[in-house]
Amino acid sequence: MAHVQKRSPGKYRVRYRDPDNKERSRTFKKKSDADRFAASVETDMARGTWVSPDRGRQLFSEYAAIWLSTLDCKPKTRAGYESILERWIMPTFGNRPVEKISWSTIESFKAEMSNAGRSPQTVKNALNVLRPILDLAVRDCALVVSPARDVKSPKVTASSVAKFESAETIAALAATMDKESGLLVLFAAFTGLRAGECAALRVGDLDLLRGRLTVRQSVSEVHGKALFTPTKNHRTRSVALPAFLRDQLVTHLEKRGVARDQTALVFSSPDGSVLRHSNFYRRYFKPAVEAYGLDGFRFHDLRHTCAAMLIADGAHPRAIMERLGHSSIKVTLDTYGHLFPGLDEALTDGLDTQYQKAISVISRPLRGLSELRRSA
Repeated sequence: MAHVQKRSPGKYRVRYRDPDNKERSRTFKKKSDADRFAASVETDMARGTWVSPDRGRQLFSEYAAIWLSTLDCKPKTRAGYESILERWIMPTFGNRPVEKISWSTIESFKAEMSNAGRSPQTVKNALNVLRPILDLAVRDCALVVSPARDVKSPKVTASSVAKFESAETIAALAATMDKESGLLVLFAAFTGLRAGECAALRVGDLDLLRGRLTVRQSVSEVHGKALFTPTKNHRTRSVALPAFLRDQLVTHLEKRGVARDQTALVFSSPDGSVLRHSNFYRRYFKPAVEAYGLDGFRFHDLRHTCAAMLIADGAHPRAIMERLGHSSIKVTLDTYGHLFPGLDEALTDGLDTQYQKAISVISRPLRGLSELRRSA
């Protein structure tokens, strides 16, 4: 409850307690102004829209630090957020009080990034970090509403649509590489594992007799260090191995002398240490891809190739989701949905075949609905 007290001629003080039970006050020269302020304070606190005057003066950088400290994510993800903050957001907003950040300042920031030639995806990434920090300031009663609430991210074109190649192309590409590098390319394309999951796979994760493997971890590179982390969705999954991969893996592990070492890495760098994807990509994969004429084809596109092959074989989206380790079937359909319509003609032919087969075994003509009604 806000109270108005007359302190001296021409001085009226409004006293009230904020949501944290901290006593606050403000002095006015006119009683009418003090009454209006007291009424607005009570209304704002009742509605949950009260804003702390001192918290609004806190710098954006302070809330950014709080936000980072509350994140529950992988080290690589955190490093990505820190990079976006340091490179794009802090130079503009870091030393600015959050109460001084408006919709127009964010729109200007967005326009400046675009005018400087930053891609729509880069601008979108920056806004995706800016928004939760300002939302935190709202929850902390520093702002009534987030100034980023109505700021729209730029549209990202379909330039990053999943690429894929045929099994013949992947096999031919792998044949141009050394045995171990070629096996890794085939393994990624015919299992659908992510690069980090391939690098984290251990001999004990393989069941070559039954033709299956278990994906338990992933390797991430953060600030130059290789870190073993849970899989992207923190889930363990089982993946079936094609017969040709089982045979090649047996030869590969025996040649390295680690076939019976359950803790040994299936794929490693030449010196036996953890395989760093950045090194493998730069030294082996990219040169091979360019020499073969597949410019722009990424290692991650081997995973897309696996999905495309499964779709071409008529695999159900749910089975593809389980194999690739997607968090939901929506992710699978959003990523590969454009490939499924290509099966429509084959599915239609299959339905027609089933109908023709059905009517060929009918021993007598079917009576129509009108005939059934007359006989009823």
